[in-house]
Amino acid sequence: MRMLTFYSQERWNNWINQVKESKFKIDPTAEGLGREGIVFLDMEEDVILALCKVTGKLQLGTLAKEDAANSIQGMKEIVLAKIEPMDEDKDAMIESVQSSLVGAFAAAEAFVGGDFDPKQKVEELVLQASKAEEGGDMDKAFEMMGKAGALVLAGKKFDSDKVYEKIPPESFVAEGVDGLDTILAVLAGGIDYTDEADDEGD
Repeated sequence: MRMLTFYSQERWNNWINQVKESKFKIDPTAEGLGREGIVFLDMEEDVILALCKVTGKLQLGTLAKEDAANSIQGMKEIVLAKIEPMDEDKDAMIESVQSSLVGAFAAAEAFVGGDFDPKQKVEELVLQASKAEEGGDMDKAFEMMGKAGALVLAGKKFDSDKVYEKIPPESFVAEGVDGLDTILAVLAGGIDYTDEADDEGD
């Protein structure tokens, strides 16, 4: 039996190389990241697509729980590893992408472990996480974001704009909501679970 590779080191390296080659600079006066900054959105979405494939195949019964957990751990080791510094702006954006993905990985882990209550609301869990972060309890903030994300992976919707209004913009939770927002977008776009090209990675 072949082990599915949902995400490879080579795939992540390709994104990092694209960032290196880009002319990206943070422009405080601009709305959004600009054309050169799209790479950061794309790399985050690409990782989350792979995560959604793992949880989706688990839901469909075509991937064992243990294999799903191992796949997520393998992806974490690739994506959250320290990146060699490039320049201040690019480094800040890579850090932001990784922070967003920390929440997405927590969501996938909570989903695989069944560590969430389907009756809870995403918004309430995010606000609990934000309150915990403000109180300095990062373990609880991380746990609540994981549970919120697991609900999103299970198909629950939430209004991210309303949530953003209620949480500090420069926070772990805000970065996490960004990741959950991307999960929503990826799931809404549809995922082809029959494509087995990920056997050897992309």
